[in-house]
Amino acid sequence: MPTLDSTTRDRIVEAATALILENGYERTTMRAIAERAEVSLGSAYYYFSGKEDLVQGFYLRIAREHADLSRARMQGERSFKTRLAIVLDTYLEVSGRYRAVAESLVSMAVVPTSPLSPFSAESKPARETFIALYEDAIEGSDLKTDARLRQSLPELLWLVQMVVTLGWVQDLSPDGRVSRKIVGRLAPTLARLIRAARLKPLAPFAAEAIDALDAIKEARQARLRGVEQSS
Repeated sequence: MPTLDSTTRDRIVEAATALILENGYERTTMRAIAERAEVSLGSAYYYFSGKEDLVQGFYLRIAREHADLSRARMQGERSFKTRLAIVLDTYLEVSGRYRAVAESLVSMAVVPTSPLSPFSAESKPARETFIALYEDAIEGSDLKTDARLRQSLPELLWLVQMVVTLGWVQDLSPDGRVSRKIVGRLAPTLARLIRAARLKPLAPFAAEAIDALDAIKEARQARLRGVEQSS
């Protein structure tokens, strides 16, 4: 049995990414991935239980690329509006490199019971990487807002990113030009709303957003408990 090795694991993910981009998800086999990575089929299955598990490595790769590039671009910038625009625009840029497989992956990810769902237990490493980036975008900024909203804001912004993803997949404009234009307008609008949330007239709307997030999290946890009990 081979020893777990991050270099080999990364090589398998690299091979899977290249093949999925070349041939699509459905036509890419674990055997072909193993051959491209120059490992045995048994070794490929030792690191990943199958293609769905491999796609999680693909998701995590996107999340890490997004985080590294966004943090580099936010250096020295204090404006929350600008930092948010950087993070969202960089997400579209990084995702655009994998446009060739976006439709097939998103079509599977929207199924609530799929392990490829962004809310699944399997997607937790990528999800936490994205949310941590939004935490950093807020923490290093000049943002002042409602205290309760501030606590939930990183995850709420990640949900906004999910909505942006669904729109981007449907965007057939060259280089996702329409999506990037929308994001350019969305970031300052969101920044204004988030700042205004500390004002008394808008406090109920902030509370509703937080309650909605809590409801989503509770439903997700209940679903995970049900899956664990049935397995």
